[in-house]
Amino acid sequence: MHNWQENEIEKLLTIRASEPIRHLITGTVKDSVVYQRMSKLLAERGVYRTHMQVISKLKALRKQYLKYHQLKIRCGSEHVTWPFYEQCHRAFGNGPLPVKRPRSPSPPPARPPPPQQLSPPSPPHPPPLPIDDEHHEVVVGLWDDVDDKEINKHLGPVEPEDDDGRYSPPEQLQPTNTTFKLPSKRRKTSVMDQVSSLVRTTVSQLKEMDASMQAQEEARLQRLMEHEKEMQNNLMCQLVSMHERISRETHERHAELVDRILSRFPSQPGPSGQ
Repeated sequence: MHNWQENEIEKLLTIRASEPIRHLITGTVKDSVVYQRMSKLLAERGVYRTHMQVISKLKALRKQYLKYHQLKIRCGSEHVTWPFYEQCHRAFGNGPLPVKRPRSPSPPPARPPPPQQLSPPSPPHPPPLPIDDEHHEVVVGLWDDVDDKEINKHLGPVEPEDDDGRYSPPEQLQPTNTTFKLPSKRRKTSVMDQVSSLVRTTVSQLKEMDASMQAQEEARLQRLMEHEKEMQNNLMCQLVSMHERISRETHERHAELVDRILSRFPSQPGPSGQ
């Protein structure tokens, strides 16, 4: 692995601290595309590194930055001797810092519930007043004097209760006869018969087509053979006529040649003429 030069680290931190890159970094797996883009930007500036080298270097710089930053906060010093602190602070400053969380204090022990205060006993109810017969007769007389129209005026007319509707027995639920009809065997047989008849018809049509095509092919071959035979006969006739013509011409030439040869020699007289 090649070491990073100071100018290369400065260029890397400058790209990492730019606003477009800072907005694209999400801390998830999708950041791989951002690191590849950073690698291309570095290549445009003369630094040729892979995105894995960029990720490894940024992790190391962030780790070192957090160490110096925590040391600065703990000691309260304003100046840090590390040369890349300012650039790292611009690149990683707004990110969350790994701060150790203090332990949560243990919950206080539960307090015992306060003792329940006993309520004082309620005073005894006063005894009912005795009602004599005279008072009872007065009350009954007053109730009898009240007119039914006054009662209806204040309470409204009272509808008579329907005893039959009130005490009617519950309606009995009628069972619903839902039967699922399965396809009969006869229907299956008819479908199979239709399929088999269709298959037979198709096979017969294919056989007829094959027979007709075979007959056409045989007829075409027969015509070709007849044409070839006719051409052969014509050719033989032409050859025979040519042979006869050549033979006749040759015979005529031979006869003419013999006549020429014989005409050059004088004819000799016979022995009777001597």
